[in-house]
Parts: sequence; C-alpha cells; structure tokens
Amino acid sequence: MKGRKILKTWIGLLLGTIGLLFFQTTTALGATAGTYSAGLGFDFATGDYGTDQTTDSYQLALSLGYFPTERLDIVLDIPYLYQSNSSTVALGGMRFPRQTSNMTSGTGGGGMGGGGAVTGTNSSQNGLGDINATAGYILIPEGVKSPMLRPLVYAKFPTADEDKGLGTGAFDFGGGLSLGKYFGDWSTYVEALYITPGSTSSYNPDNYWTSLAAVSYRRTEHLAYGIDLSGATAAFAGVSDALDVKLKASYRMTPQRTVGCYVLKGLSDGSADYGAGLYGAISF
Repeated sequence: MKGRKILKTWIGLLLGTIGLLFFQTTTALGATAGTYSAGLGFDFATGDYGTDQTTDSYQLALSLGYFPTERLDIVLDIPYLYQSNSSTVALGGMRFPRQTSNMTSGTGGGGMGGGGAVTGTNSSQNGLGDINATAGYILIPEGVKSPMLRPLVYAKFPTADEDKGLGTGAFDFGGGLSLGKYFGDWSTYVEALYITPGSTSSYNPDNYWTSLAAVSYRRTEHLAYGIDLSGATAAFAGVSDALDVKLKASYRMTPQRTVGCYVLKGLSDGSADYGAGLYGAISF
C-alpha cells in the first residue's frame, strides 16, 4: 500500500508538471533550445516475460539532460519503481526474468552460478531504481544525403535494491552507435548498444545488446506521430530475447516544452504483453 501511495503522489506530480507546461506557453515558437532539460515520465507494463507469473510494473522517471555543445549530450535517468512481484528484474532500462545464483528451481539454461533458475516471489516491491547515464557525441553531422553519426557511452549505477529484484546491485557499462536522418517531415533513427553488466553474489548476467529503430512523421508544426521497434538480447541464459513495438505521439507546445504518450505491444515471450506511458519535458 505504501508503494501505491508513493506512486499516486508521483503521478500527481507528473500530471501537475504536464499541466504547468500546457499553461506556461509564453515562449514564442522559433526560440532556440536550452543547454539543460528536465523531463518526468510515467510508464506501465504488464506481462509474464517468459515466466509463469504475470508482473505489473510502474515506473516514474526523472530525466535530466545537459547539452554543453551542439554535438555533445549527456542524459541522466533516475527512476522510481513499483512491481507487483519479484519474478523479473530491471536491468539497463529493460525487464528480464529474474535469475540469481542461489535459485535452483524452475526453468533456465544454467547460465547463472547456481543453475540459472527462473523463480519469483509474490510480494510487491518498490523503491529507487538504478540510475542510468548516457552520453552521445555527434561525430558526423547529418548531410544532404548522409545520416548523422553519433557514438554512445552508457553507465548504470547500482542504486536499486537487489534483494527486492529492483536491480542487480552492480555497475554496468556499455557503448554503441546511433544514426539519424530527416526526409522532409519524416525522420528516422537507429541505435544499437552493447552492455557489459556487472555481477554480484546474487546476479551474474551475460553481456547483451539493446537496439532501437524509430520512424516519426511531423503532422503539423506542433504534432508528431511515430513508431518504434525496440529489443534486447537475453541477459540471462534460458530466457527469450525481448522485442516490442511502440506507437507514440508528441505535442510540441514551444521549442522548450513537449508532452507525449505511447502504447506498447510485446512481440516476444521476453517482452511485456502490453504497456503505456506519458511524459512532459522542458529545456532551458
């Protein structure tokens, strides 16, 4: 019950932030974006992720961005998590069937120190999640015919409670590459990230890939629609890779203020069955 009360408080804060963004739209369109950004998002997902237990998960995330130059960007994501049980674990912004080195019953491929079993507990859990940091640098700007080329560096800080299954309790690091290109009102974006997770006495995940392919269409000066296809290879042996599709919409009230929402459908056993979310962001 305490976790639900906290979630209601954060949801109220999120809706209040979005409302504030709607009513404070005095900045004229055409103004330049700021050096900093702040966003608040709410995400819900439900699914069994290849286990025999359905997990409902909620996430409220504060996103802080720093853009010291036109080419360099640094983003920090600070999530608060609630999950209806501990059959899954949050890892690198994804959710995988929970496996620990001392779990020896259930199904699994033996990839963990004690047999790689997939099990879970019925009790709900909530708390601070792992803080994720991503930095990107536009090595090659977009040209008339060539796409933007942007290397990425990723780090995860173990601020979540591993005993609750909210995180693995270890530092993770990764690197990758992204490409982006505009075609009039259409835009495309592709990203791949290779992550090397840390291990503890409870968790020993495998290295894994995450990927994203996105297409967006700007319907008007303010309104845009899009579709994302995202996935990840399994971080633990004996579980399925994740793959899902997301339909999204965003409303750009001014160059500094944006709100958006999405719905998600899982396409593999390793993904959530369904999901949805909304967010508000401001730059300054």
